[in-house]
Amino acid sequence: MTSSNHSRIILFIAVFLIGTLTFGQKNKIALINSYLDKTHQSGLFNGNILIADHGKVMVKKAIGYADASKKIPLTTQYRFHIGSIAKEFDAVGLMMLQEQGKLNINDKVSQFFPDLPSWATSISIKNLLQYTSGLPDIKWQTVHSDADHWKDLQSLQKLDFEPGSSYAYNNNNVFLRRRIIEKVTGMPFNEFVLQKILKKAGITNGLVDPTDKDPFMARSFDNNFKQDGLEVPISGWTSLNLEDFYKWAHCIDTFCLINPSSTREIMMPVGQDKQSGLGNGSMDGDKVITHVHDGSAIHYQALVQTDTGKGRTIIILSNQKQGNVYEIAEAIEAILDEK
Repeated sequence: MTSSNHSRIILFIAVFLIGTLTFGQKNKIALINSYLDKTHQSGLFNGNILIADHGKVMVKKAIGYADASKKIPLTTQYRFHIGSIAKEFDAVGLMMLQEQGKLNINDKVSQFFPDLPSWATSISIKNLLQYTSGLPDIKWQTVHSDADHWKDLQSLQKLDFEPGSSYAYNNNNVFLRRRIIEKVTGMPFNEFVLQKILKKAGITNGLVDPTDKDPFMARSFDNNFKQDGLEVPISGWTSLNLEDFYKWAHCIDTFCLINPSSTREIMMPVGQDKQSGLGNGSMDGDKVITHVHDGSAIHYQALVQTDTGKGRTIIILSNQKQGNVYEIAEAIEAILDEK
């Protein structure tokens, strides 16, 4: 089934159900639960969802299987890979270090890694945060570890464009952001995230680069129920459950780790339809208005949407990627807004 057909079916289910109930708060919850159940029954969603409206969690739901065996039901305890949303932790980490006076985002990469080729003298941390560095993407077919990738960077002779002159969303920027944090703090990036970010944000169940030994880790699988491995070519990928993801979204909105100025620096992309360190969003003065970020890895897919004006957060975590998280969020919004 194509992605466009998925979208049509998801929205059809929502429109059909909206006509079956009136819009009291209890009925909204019942309608959302019915919609999510029918979406799962249609083969269009397997995963966990949290919905907060007017600052209160109204739906926290696990739907489907924890792995490809179809023997273990998901619960809300399960953690998921969140794909590119994990890049928020290195972006926030760099802003934390700037606020502590340990670096400046205008510093050049060569200041931290003088052994890299001459291009490192022209790329700033800010370029890495904005994806304007000119670095090419990682050679995913041949890179199997951080060490592999360091060799590629050390042999790279030419950038794709002059830093700051264009935009290219790729993980080379993220890789160097994480390595700079390690260089400045003297801590492995994974440990920095666990101790200096997650712990301070009140997140107790987060994992970085989970393994087969970690309990309550949802495993991703395709539509034929073939299960994926957990190996990753480069390190530093955070996995969260619904409760901790909600804490993280709230932390961004309330500046629990970095101030409004730092948040604005990594919230606002360099142009329309582009990404920043926090994905995408908007601010009015020192207040976050919206924050939207999606991510995918293997057959995982995740989405966080916050609207502080409505006190609303929608978090979607899937371990059977169907490419429809925005459509599911749109249908949920339609129910909540009585449309």
